[in-house]
Amino acid sequence: MSAEWTPPELRPEQELVRMIEHVTANGYSSNKHDGYDKGLLASLNWAAGRTEKPPVSADPLGRPVNGTDAKREQYRAYEAMKGGIAEPELRRVAEEKGRGYVTGVENTLSWAIGGDALWAPWET
Repeated sequence: MSAEWTPPELRPEQELVRMIEHVTANGYSSNKHDGYDKGLLASLNWAAGRTEKPPVSADPLGRPVNGTDAKREQYRAYEAMKGGIAEPELRRVAEEKGRGYVTGVENTLSWAIGGDALWAPWET
């Protein structure tokens, strides 16, 4: 018997916004200059519908973000982190915004769909 695939779900908008507010007020990464917090905020703002442009991909979706979109963007950020295997547009993002930025995107979108790549302060 095979398990049926279920698409990932985004955390509730209220949790995304709460994390945006926390990171905006307090930061998240101990290295304030590597771009991690910028990647984290770009991801959260996109997932919460506050910005249209995805944090790594070039083209806006033209609709609200869902869990599958977040998973796809997380994978693109992972590719950008790896560098050589990534599509040229993804490598360019990593080169322009830094490895910390794409790592922040990858970790945050993993969290946004239920992964444990990072923790919200209220989850610890």
